Amino acid sequence: MELFIPERQDGKNRRPNKVALRIRECIALAILRGDLPIGPPCQITITYVSASPDLRNATIFFTTSDDAMRDSALGFFESQKYYFRGLIAKQVKLKFVPNISFKIDDSIENAKKIEILLNQKDPK
Repeated sequence: MELFIPERQDGKNRRPNKVALRIRECIALAILRGDLPIGPPCQITITYVSASPDLRNATIFFTTSDDAMRDSALGFFESQKYYFRGLIAKQVKLKFVPNISFKIDDSIENAKKIEILLNQKDPK
């Protein structure tokens, strides 16, 4: 499944988008195959990766199957940060390996809240 990311008309953000997709694929496959020295605390899905225009920084957004395990999953990613940077260095051809940070993706929870609000009957 390909993730659609709109591209500007002038094509200036094409490279960061391609690199972000490659980083997402690299990390997701490592988690899926179980290549990590320490396994994740729960099922984790990499939802989106955002790379800066200069490709020096990347933010990786993720969700978990269990909402109670979100903080431990964030701790897991922070403890494995250097392993993931090494993996990116091997699999993604870049001049510099980007600094990576991890954030919990709240978009699914926000979408659920909006859907609940839209499905509520009008109080009038």
